[in-house]
Amino acid sequence: MNAGLDLPKTGTAVKMRRAVFGALTRGAAFLRRHLELIAVVAIAYLVGLFSSHFRSTDFNNYTRLADAMRHGRMWIDYPGAWLDAIEYNGKHYVVDGPFPALLMFPLVFIYGAAANQTSVALLVAALLIGLAHQLLVKLQVARVPRLLLLLFLFAGTDVWWCAELGDVWFMAHLCAMAAVFGAFLELVGKRRGWVIGLLSIAAFFSRNVELFGIGFFAYALWTGDLARAAVMDRGEPEPAPIDRQRAFRSLGALLSFGVLCWIGYNEASWGTIVDIGHSVYFHQDSWGQSTGSPFQLIYVPYQIFSYFFRSPIFVEFRQQAQWPVLKVDTNGIALTFTSPALILSLLAKRPERLVVALWIATLAVAGPDFLYYLNGWYQFGMRHALDFEPYLFVLMALGVRDKMPKWGIVLCVYSAIAGAWGVWWWNTFMRTGG
Repeated sequence: MNAGLDLPKTGTAVKMRRAVFGALTRGAAFLRRHLELIAVVAIAYLVGLFSSHFRSTDFNNYTRLADAMRHGRMWIDYPGAWLDAIEYNGKHYVVDGPFPALLMFPLVFIYGAAANQTSVALLVAALLIGLAHQLLVKLQVARVPRLLLLLFLFAGTDVWWCAELGDVWFMAHLCAMAAVFGAFLELVGKRRGWVIGLLSIAAFFSRNVELFGIGFFAYALWTGDLARAAVMDRGEPEPAPIDRQRAFRSLGALLSFGVLCWIGYNEASWGTIVDIGHSVYFHQDSWGQSTGSPFQLIYVPYQIFSYFFRSPIFVEFRQQAQWPVLKVDTNGIALTFTSPALILSLLAKRPERLVVALWIATLAVAGPDFLYYLNGWYQFGMRHALDFEPYLFVLMALGVRDKMPKWGIVLCVYSAIAGAWGVWWWNTFMRTGG
């Protein structure tokens, strides 16, 4: 009577059952192996999504640029002076590089100029947290320090704040960080030159200062020091050698391609092979000057004050304490107050050559930011620090690889609370709408 309910015991049916069972087994094993990764990525995305109030930023220059490219031009539709853009030959152009606009293409093809830039920024932020997680796993950072470092990266820096707003400048930072973390992960793993080249282009085409980090990528590709650090003191064999000359040839080929793309982008935008965007913007900005370069030594004291001494607002006009007692200075708050856990980077001592190289890369990428005429301006924290914080993050990982000191736990948690306060304050008092 039940015979009709049984699958026929044919060879095909047995193979199907085995295939289904095998797929389920592999799927379960994959989830077990990657449960922590899936969890941290999902949490980062959902926290960012709900704190964003599902907004679609009005500062959507990359949506506008992608839509312009779709119509065969580089100038964007300009809604008014409130949107940061360069006026050049009677048209308006995006200041920073075009890579984030390329990420907008799928949505722009569907929704046109109404595509939601914030939604893509949230995905990029979740991606960079996932890449950072995998980097820490590859470096064999213990679970507790690993999770604390990820908490710091997401909430203790400006990553969360940038993602939940999704404005043009903030999306550029997130895209550059994701590319840099992707390059770190490749340098710990297969060390393919062409992959490093592509990620270098993506980072540079998001934030131009990442040009000064390519030297570190080349060093780590040639020496394998970052890959070697992953097995340091673990009793594991050295990483498999690679054909370094072949890797460098492919890296050079991709970087050459990137140079050609950059020349083409500048030619299409400005009619010259040289990038004049930031200089033109500096000359037009009321906080800039009519001549000269936006990068000058005279701005260094201002930047030092911004990065290390600019505090939250405590005493106000008329000396009255009003809710909330501490307020965000919209010109930024120093890393001393928002991200003190960065001091964990000083704990990194070994391997010595890699630690020195990471500090050199940090200073090289930070250099242009300390010479620039603005500190990021309309912001919580000090968002330009996102340009060099990935390098400090690796130093932090090397310093607390096996155990996070108690004071480090306090600083990571404090930094995350400060970041949450910044997100709350901004959404409550500054960006109550889109």
